[in-house]
Amino acid sequence: MKIPTLDEIALAIPRLDLPQLRSLRMAVDVAIQFHTQGTLSSDRPELVVSDDEGLALHDEARLILEQVERNELTLADQALLAALFLSDAYQHDSFSSRAINDFIEECGRPRIANITSAISGLTSRSFLHVDDKALSLSKEGRAKARSLIGMLKRRSAAAA
Repeated sequence: MKIPTLDEIALAIPRLDLPQLRSLRMAVDVAIQFHTQGTLSSDRPELVVSDDEGLALHDEARLILEQVERNELTLADQALLAALFLSDAYQHDSFSSRAINDFIEECGRPRIANITSAISGLTSRSFLHVDDKALSLSKEGRAKARSLIGMLKRRSAAAA
């Protein structure tokens, strides 16, 4: 039996009726589950997305940080988005300023030379809590990160 190429499948999709499309979707979902059955959910938390939902807030934060040319962010913006990711995706109750800086660098942005100034601005506004050099994201910080992500998404949509 000849396996159709991806192009042949793509060309056939518009000609399928609704029940056939649903069957195809179910077959694709089963194939994806089969190929990912050995993967732990914690292996790559940024890739765990529910079927009917969009990206999680922390995934959006990571995407924004990775889009270096598209998003001009202040140092405090970068630190807040990194804190959101560390808090949600890696489920860290607390983290260090070094972890924030490492994550920012991992996203393709330059390390922040004086991360303390960016973090002190966030702690003075109660977006981050400090306890013995350990940082944690506050409810206010999560809300601020959510509004920052929304603003950046609207700005990006307006520019497109």
